[in-house]
Amino acid sequence: MAEDRLKALLAIAEAQPEEVMIWYGLANEYAKLERWQEAADALRRTIALNPEYTSAYQMLGSALMNLEQREEARLAWTEGVQVAGRTGAWKARPVGGASSRIDRRRMS
Repeated sequence: MAEDRLKALLAIAEAQPEEVMIWYGLANEYAKLERWQEAADALRRTIALNPEYTSAYQMLGSALMNLEQREEARLAWTEGVQVAGRTGAWKARPVGGASSRIDRRRMS
């Protein structure tokens, strides 16, 4: 099922490469399939098209963590929190501090 949605979204992305929601949707489908590098790539495209899309930073950080790219994940989350501060988006605000969770993981 996810593969079918992925194929459909890829076709739409080819026809509408500047459509942010298509890239975010692709990232979601890649994440469901645990295709983390492709998810990260789609999320970077999402952010390039709309740098204020705070949910994309949150999801990018998670994809990068799954790729064992902890520092890059921390940077994505930190940038997302900064964007949220500028835009007033509540989802990306730290609750307990995402970067502190990363720091604790480094210690273990």
